[in-house]
Amino acid sequence: MNVQARPLLKEIEGYWTRRAESYSAFVNYEMAHENERRWMEVLTENLPEGEGLRVLDIGTGPGFFAIGLAKRGYAVTAVDYTQAMLDEARENAGEYRDAIDFYRMDAHSLSFADNSFDAIVTRNLTWNLERPGDAYRDWHRGLRPGGVLLNFDAGWYSYLFDAEKAEGYREDRERAAKLGVEDFNAYSEGYLMEEISRKLVFSRMKRPQADIWLLEDAGFSSVSVDTQIGERVWDEAEKVNYVSTPLFLLRAVK
Repeated sequence: MNVQARPLLKEIEGYWTRRAESYSAFVNYEMAHENERRWMEVLTENLPEGEGLRVLDIGTGPGFFAIGLAKRGYAVTAVDYTQAMLDEARENAGEYRDAIDFYRMDAHSLSFADNSFDAIVTRNLTWNLERPGDAYRDWHRGLRPGGVLLNFDAGWYSYLFDAEKAEGYREDRERAAKLGVEDFNAYSEGYLMEEISRKLVFSRMKRPQADIWLLEDAGFSSVSVDTQIGERVWDEAEKVNYVSTPLFLLRAVK
């Protein structure tokens, strides 16, 4: 589909362009604290074994996964649709900048040859997708046989359509205020992402169940899910903020 005919994609791009600087500040905090070690332990445990593995980071944002993996010797390619995010990622990469190949691409249709990568990693990306089934099929195409997809995400905006989730979301906000923890949902353009999310299919679907169906339909031979992964990788403030929105890890093998 022609990008010009996708106004929702332009809305999403505009939102993340404006968020790039603040999101980059958060990622730099993560890279300087225990968050980085915890995330990289989980990633390396779940990636295939071998030297010089080619890893594609889709929706790299400010580069958290790409930089951490490049530091550990992986051959990393990082893509994002938002140019401002790629600019932040290059800056954040510092001495590892030349070790990462950066490209601006649409996650639904990547310009890589079939069987190009040993692994694909994503974090907090798939809830943004207009057509997640198409994206999963394209990612399957780009992986070599036996390659692994690691997708970390959550049902971030399910509270817009689910009364039980809406109550949990309200309780999360109250808990953060009571404990004096920063409310990660209290930012100036939060309402704009809510408006966008009302148009996104994953906001209305039960996750990760819907992901499992779509991944199997895309051709992945095995799909497993860890719905407790947030206990390993999130810090205490994240755990307070997201009780009603647990992080999951989908691991799919081609």
